[in-house]
Amino acid sequence: MPDEPHRRGGRRPRLYAVTDGRTAAPRTALTMDTTITAAVGGDAPDGLPTEWRHVLALCPAPTGRAVAEIAARMGMRLTPMTLLLGELADRGLVHHRPPLEASATTDVHLLMRIRDNLARM
Repeated sequence: MPDEPHRRGGRRPRLYAVTDGRTAAPRTALTMDTTITAAVGGDAPDGLPTEWRHVLALCPAPTGRAVAEIAARMGMRLTPMTLLLGELADRGLVHHRPPLEASATTDVHLLMRIRDNLARM
């Protein structure tokens, strides 16, 4: 199930395996509050790694999720997650949009919804 958090007791893949050994940022630079939306749905190519498929399942269009939320749900650190998402963006498998402008983040109702959603996690 894509919305279930990563099992803490299970064995996780090595981070260098998830990022194919890359430590440098891909062409696409992402921040923790960048919103990621899957460019492909259930028709994603069969040859994709499991982690990539999981990311695509977590980020359905049109809403998507923030980089930090994806990392938390997958039980990964932020740096490898940004590398993985950057690779997906470079390959055209996800779309990314910058965080909200400062004027949009001062909306009290939006901040309350964010707080409530974080409390539910």
